[in-house]
Amino acid sequence: MNLQMSFKASVAFMLAGLLGFILYLYFFVGFNSMYEILEKINPFEYSFYYSLTIAAILVSMIFYSMTWYELLKVLSLNLSLRKAFLYSCVGNFVDLVLPLETVSGELTRLYLIQQDVKNDVGRAVASLVYHRIISISTTLIALIASSLYLIIAYNVRMDIILFLSTVAICTAATIILLLYLSLNERAAERTVNLLIRIVSFFIKNEEELASLKEKAISDLSVFHRAVVSFGRNPRILAKPFLYSYLSWFSQLAVYLLVFYALGVPWIFYCVPQMMVVFSITLAVQTIPMGFPVGLVELVMTYLYNILLGTSPAMNGLATSLIRIVTFWLQILVGFLIIQWLGIRRILRTESFREKRNLVSE
Repeated sequence: MNLQMSFKASVAFMLAGLLGFILYLYFFVGFNSMYEILEKINPFEYSFYYSLTIAAILVSMIFYSMTWYELLKVLSLNLSLRKAFLYSCVGNFVDLVLPLETVSGELTRLYLIQQDVKNDVGRAVASLVYHRIISISTTLIALIASSLYLIIAYNVRMDIILFLSTVAICTAATIILLLYLSLNERAAERTVNLLIRIVSFFIKNEEELASLKEKAISDLSVFHRAVVSFGRNPRILAKPFLYSYLSWFSQLAVYLLVFYALGVPWIFYCVPQMMVVFSITLAVQTIPMGFPVGLVELVMTYLYNILLGTSPAMNGLATSLIRIVTFWLQILVGFLIIQWLGIRRILRTESFREKRNLVSE
């Protein structure tokens, strides 16, 4: 599937999912009920607390970037924190608009970082793989801890326990697969050979294909040496994990602040429930089903109905406001950064051409 087809399909699914959620709100929740909630809240207090959600999501992105930045430093790859933030925002944008591609964000960051790390592609890949592992592990640990608390403290239905267990098992399986491919050099080499065979259908030049395979094997060797360096001294992963949790809790704050802004002050007593919803939401977003909008909102609304006991109107309204910040705002920020990076590269190219013309004259 090429990029253009992926983008068109993702936009189509996005619009279909958005329409589906709007229809759900119209028929099963009611716009009038949601409007009545908005009428009762203080507009100034609401504006203040909702503006804090925007700050929280930006802080979350900064800590997310710092996680990757620390991994790059451990591997002696020089990349400024500013660039790590910009590349992470672009990668996040691609993940949100192209959910059909399971690792599209990592591939985007790898493409962007190539000019900065030159020939250290293997170590760059190692930093991205371990960033993904740390991010998923953060969500898994929080999901298990909050789920255990709910099961022990509340009379949770068996179907909910099975659902939580399924999500946790699938998330753990993803981590195990990534670790297996990272630590088992033969398995990774077989994967590379499989990819080379697939590429051979498109590249018929044997010399070019041999060169590509040689470079892939070389990068794979560098990748495994980088992975071994993580295994020899696990303490170097302490700061990346710390930043990952700070990013995670910063984004969780968005969920809490939205409910608080809507006049639900007791929401801070329901942190475990909110952690469960947030963790499951992140897990659902990683499913490459092509439903970036719609499925996540329905899952969130359903879980709020069960775990919080608030009205469907409150849950539907809160879900909509949360997704504006955690989905649509991140898409807007990523898009603006892409435009800015593109303009900068055009200006650099024009400047280089002008200098070359002056030298030639």
